[in-house]
Order: sequence, then C-alpha cells, then structure tokens
Amino acid sequence: MTEQNNPRDGFRLITPLRVRYAECDLQGIVFNAHYMAFADIGLTEYMRALVAADRPQGKDDMMGTFTRHFGGDNWVRHADVDFRAPAKADDLLDIAVRITRFGKTSYALLVHILRGEELLNVVKLTYVWFDPETEQVSPVSAKFIEAVSNFELIRPERAVVNV
Repeated sequence: MTEQNNPRDGFRLITPLRVRYAECDLQGIVFNAHYMAFADIGLTEYMRALVAADRPQGKDDMMGTFTRHFGGDNWVRHADVDFRAPAKADDLLDIAVRITRFGKTSYALLVHILRGEELLNVVKLTYVWFDPETEQVSPVSAKFIEAVSNFELIRPERAVVNV
C-alpha cells in the first residue's frame, strides 16, 4: 500500500462547515453545485483572516474592507472541480483554502473539501483582479501579493510576466 500525503498539509486556513439537509439532492448527497458555494465560503473566510493578519488592530469588517485595504477586488475567471467522494446531510466538513500562484492580473486558489482526513473534493479557481471603480481588469495589487505571501505556509508561485 502506498502512503498518501495528508490533504490538509500546506493549508493555513481551514474552516468548518456542516452540510445542511437542503444542500442534498434526492440521492441524499450534496448536490454538485453546492461544492462551489462551499469553496466560496472558504475564500470568504480566507480573505477575512488575511485582512485580520495584515491589519491586526483593525476590526473584523471584512466586507468592503478587503477592497479598500488592498485596492481592488476579484472575479472568478475559471473553475475546475474534481469530485472524489460525496458529502451527505449533517456531515461536518473542513474547507481548506490556499492561494498557489500569482500572474500579472490573476491568481489561483486551491480548495480541499474534507470529511475528517478524507479528501472529498478538489476545487481549483482562477480569479482576475479588477478595479471596482472602472470594473476593468488590472494588475494584482502588490499589497495583496505581499499579504498573501506573508500569510501562506507555502509561498505562492509567481508567473514570469514581461512588463
């Protein structure tokens, strides 16, 4: 038997989530679209922790503070979901989130959805950075990159970008 890596390794942010009955389909398992919502809950908690880590004296005012603090915001550009095993009603899950890579105008997010030590789902998301005033894609904020790099256990890769 080959030894598997712990699916929690390398994740600083892991947030719990209990599956609600309404998130399950007629087969009694989590309906596939909800895994994207779970990933989004994980990202929200990641951003909350990131703002708190970058501004230790600040209030827990993540909504709106993120944009003001880092000078931009993000949209999902691409999503990839690898379904490995189903979650069921009342399961206690952990949503593990980390940023793995920065490009010029985008970054990559990795989410592991776990039940105990079992990896149920791997979600990979690409976000583009934008200016909320103009709603135009713009380079990822250097302040955001620095905050993420200081926060993460594994420093995110940086794409080689010709400027």
